[in-house]
Amino acid sequence: MRLLIFFAIVIAALLPFNILTYRQLVRLHPRRRRFVIAGAILGNLIWPFFPWLRDPTEFSRIVRAMLLPIACGWLSFTLLYSIAIVLLFIAWLPFMRRVTFEHFARRPSRVYLWILIIGFVIGFYQALVPLRVERVPIAIENLPPSLEGKRLVVMADLHVGLFTRPSRLEKIFATAAAQKPDVVLLAGDLIDDDPHHVPKLLDGTRALPPSTPLLAVLGNHEIYGNPTNVITRLRGSRIRLLVNEGVALDKLWIAGVSDYAAQQLDRRGLAPDLGKALAAKPADAIPIVLAHQPRVFAESRKRAIPLTLVAHTHGGQCGFRPLHISLAGLFLPYHMGLYRRDASWLYVNTGTGYWVLPFRLGMTPEITVIELRKE
Repeated sequence: MRLLIFFAIVIAALLPFNILTYRQLVRLHPRRRRFVIAGAILGNLIWPFFPWLRDPTEFSRIVRAMLLPIACGWLSFTLLYSIAIVLLFIAWLPFMRRVTFEHFARRPSRVYLWILIIGFVIGFYQALVPLRVERVPIAIENLPPSLEGKRLVVMADLHVGLFTRPSRLEKIFATAAAQKPDVVLLAGDLIDDDPHHVPKLLDGTRALPPSTPLLAVLGNHEIYGNPTNVITRLRGSRIRLLVNEGVALDKLWIAGVSDYAAQQLDRRGLAPDLGKALAAKPADAIPIVLAHQPRVFAESRKRAIPLTLVAHTHGGQCGFRPLHISLAGLFLPYHMGLYRRDASWLYVNTGTGYWVLPFRLGMTPEITVIELRKE
C-alpha cells in the first residue's frame, strides 16, 4: 500500500511537467514531433516496471540499468524546460497583443535546447572520463609526531552497477594507489543497491597494493538493497567493512558509522551508533569518523571529534568548484569540501562515481587526499 501511495504521488507530481514539456515542444517545434513523442515514451517507460526495480533478478537489473538513466534524464529535461517555458511566458506578456507566443518563444526555445544538449554532452564526458585528485591538508591539535604527514585517501559513491566499466574501477583504484596512501577509505554507496555487484567492486580493488588498508562503511544504497548480504559478501574480503566499529592504525582510530537510512527503513542492528564505533578506542588514539552522510557531523561536534569524513551529496553532480557552489548546496548545509566548526573538521567528498545518470557538469569524480598536519 505504501508503495502504491508513493507511486501515485510521484506520478501526480511529474505529470504536469511532462504535459507542459510535450505540448510546448510540439507547439514550438512541430517538425520535431516524432522525436518529442519518442522521448516522452522512452522517458516514461520505466513506470510500469517501477514496483519491481529492486527485485534481485537479472531482468530487474537490466531494466533498472537501461531505463532508469533515461527516465532521470527525461525528468531533468522536463523540469528545466518547464521552467524556461514559464519564464518565456512571463517575458511574452507585455508583447502578447503584438506577437503570438509561438513566434515569440520559438527561437529562444531552440537556443535553450542547444544549450541543454551541449551541457549534457559535457556532463556525460565529465562523469565518465576525468578523475580529480583533491589534496586537503588538515591541521589537528596534539597530533602525535608519528601521524605527521599521514595520507588518508577518501573515495565514495562508486555506485558499482551493471554498466560500471571494470577498466574505470581499475583506473580509480590505481589513481588512489599512486597517491601513496597510508589508508584508503570508502565512504559508502559502494554499489548500486544490488549485492550482485560486490564481486565487480572487489575485482577493481586489485589495483590497490595488498599492503594498503582498505576500509569502508555502508551507504544508503547498501541499506536500500540487501545490507545483510553485502556485509556477508565483504566479510573477509579485500575491503574491511566497519559497521559501527573502529580499527586502530598507528595512533589513529577510524570509527566507521552505519548509515541513517537504516533508521528510516527500520533495519534492526544497523542503525548508526557513533558511541559504539568509538567504544574500543585507545585513550591516546586520535579519532576520525568515517560515515556516509554529513548529518553525522552534529554528533561528531558534540564529542569534539577532530575530523569527520563523509560523502553522499555528489555535489548534486552539477556545480562550480572554485566558488564552492553545487546543486546540493540548495538543500544541504554541508554539501562539498572542507568545513570547520569549533574544534572539529568536516570534509565532504563529492563522489568518485555517479548515481544512475552518467552526468557530472562541473563536478568531476573526486579522489580526496587528506594529509594530516600538526596544528
